[in-house]
Amino acid sequence: MNRPQVPNGSVEYAADLHNVKEVTLHGTADLSFWETVLHKENLFPYYEDGRAVLLLSAMEAKWRGFRFREFVIAVGICLNENEMRLDGYYLPRAFNASRCLTFSERVFFRTPYFRGNIRLENRLPASIRLQNRTEVLLHARMSVPGTPPVVEYLEWEGPIFLPNKRGKFFAVLAGEADIYPFSPETDWFEIKPSTRHQIFQQLVDSDFAGSVWSLRSNSRHARSKTYKGDAEDG
Repeated sequence: MNRPQVPNGSVEYAADLHNVKEVTLHGTADLSFWETVLHKENLFPYYEDGRAVLLLSAMEAKWRGFRFREFVIAVGICLNENEMRLDGYYLPRAFNASRCLTFSERVFFRTPYFRGNIRLENRLPASIRLQNRTEVLLHARMSVPGTPPVVEYLEWEGPIFLPNKRGKFFAVLAGEADIYPFSPETDWFEIKPSTRHQIFQQLVDSDFAGSVWSLRSNSRHARSKTYKGDAEDG
């Protein structure tokens, strides 16, 4: 497990959530497209088989007795062009179903959160649905799989970089996952480009394609405060 650029060798987590329900669609996209986008951030896309690696993830959790839902879009990144290692993620857009938590994310953590109506189902057939007012921006739904899942404990810890070089925070994502292949023939995936949220047009323009579903019912999501610039400056 990589732990790059941890400030002073350790991280204090501002929120550490357990029993998180999660549906994640892992996918790939055109590498040259995301090289151009990330060049402005002094980052490099992590890639596999010549394609950039992205994830679209919805989660439902409880924080201080308050239940909420989130949806995030993240791009895997490398910190150095010549090192093919997943060093972290770039977070171009995120959504929260709570007006209060959306405000807190934007003001106190400087993260690119917006309010959205988020629905997720992490039991078969799993699905993710993101709606902005009356527009459905993204809808992904599994068909009923014909084979049992691969069950694997997944854990990742590292930095998540914010747009426009606003800094980064550190996160832990961990838990046992049921993993299913994405089937382009039978699974449903739809995006509606939005003038307010450029990321959906970027997903279309970069030819995003699903590869793997990951379902977790009891995962851990932890995150630190946001650090300005280099983590060591904390």
